[in-house]
Amino acid sequence: MDFDALAYPEVVFIEGQEYKAQRNMSKGQVLVPYTETPDVGIGDVITQKSGKREIHLKVLDVQFLEGGTLNVGTNHPHLLTLHVENSTSQPHKTSSSSNTTFNIGSISGEQLQVGNNNTQSVTINVQKLVEEVAKSNDPEAKSLLKQLLENSTVGSVIGAGASALISML
Repeated sequence: MDFDALAYPEVVFIEGQEYKAQRNMSKGQVLVPYTETPDVGIGDVITQKSGKREIHLKVLDVQFLEGGTLNVGTNHPHLLTLHVENSTSQPHKTSSSSNTTFNIGSISGEQLQVGNNNTQSVTINVQKLVEEVAKSNDPEAKSLLKQLLENSTVGSVIGAGASALISML
């Protein structure tokens, strides 16, 4: 058994050049022994041969280490460490929200809001609004509400009930 062949079992292509390599998927790393410095940088896409297919790996970071192989498993003295992201698998991954926030809020005893990134829609009838403002000791609120109800546009929308509501104030 050739143990040297096990050290760098994968084949990758960098700018059309074929290299033996070792890919560690859990770390997102590809180790490439070399003699002459490969032309690769951040943002480049390298290709790993996988059976009859190819896996495209986007380069996120690069580290060139002279003498890094110690000639173990290869005749090449230097070691290139690429931090990569598998761009071939991206379209096949299910998207899931890693940060789920549930907002729960109580608006009076009658309305409840539960959700994530939602909006609160509040509906209150005009009569209830007038009754609550009339009970309050807030003359400014009463005055503003009376002005609103006396407005001709508001009066036409509310209809004949506007005068009854004004009398409650």
